[in-house]
Amino acid sequence: MAVSAAFENESLSEKVKRTIVDRVVDGTYPPGMRLVELQLAKEFGVSQAPVREALRELSSTRLVENIPRRGTFVRSASQDDLAEVYFVRLALEGTAAAAAYPALHADPAPLREALAGMREAAATNDAHGIAKYSTDFHRAVVVATGNRLMLEIWDSLYVEARTMATVVRGHVDLHAAAEAHVPILEAFESGTPDLCTKLVTEHQHEYSILPQE
Repeated sequence: MAVSAAFENESLSEKVKRTIVDRVVDGTYPPGMRLVELQLAKEFGVSQAPVREALRELSSTRLVENIPRRGTFVRSASQDDLAEVYFVRLALEGTAAAAAYPALHADPAPLREALAGMREAAATNDAHGIAKYSTDFHRAVVVATGNRLMLEIWDSLYVEARTMATVVRGHVDLHAAAEAHVPILEAFESGTPDLCTKLVTEHQHEYSILPQE
């Protein structure tokens, strides 16, 4: 199906951008791959204008990079890049945890479902699944704050793509990655807002210093 037939409530450039991000995450567009505007337009069944806009926006988030006289390429994130993203996530999610506590304490189902997805992915050695459901878990915390601006900022970090890079390059144990979320879930279920903030902050700090190869 052409991209133009999906995500009816989004602009065409947003649809294209979402599809490019998905393909970076699943490895269809690996680091170093050149993204040719005309080729992508034909592939997605759209004009070049929304592709150009999508690539420009993704360049600002450092998922892709434009090299003068060479073109646009999928960017290979450095350890410094990933550490910066985790630092921002630490600030956002650390703040979000306390605000999200009432909603997630009353109904922790989104966290439970994401954890179940991570465990299933770990059981099948599915790194992409771990990245997806880990993203769902942490996004659920931000969503539960009800703060739309915070969610927009969090979404702009393209967490799933960065998580995938961390999992693969950091040689993360998938079972350990899934189980690392259990204390956070339990804190929302039966702990306190302060404990949630502490555990979420420590979780992001741990991954921010994870060695990358």
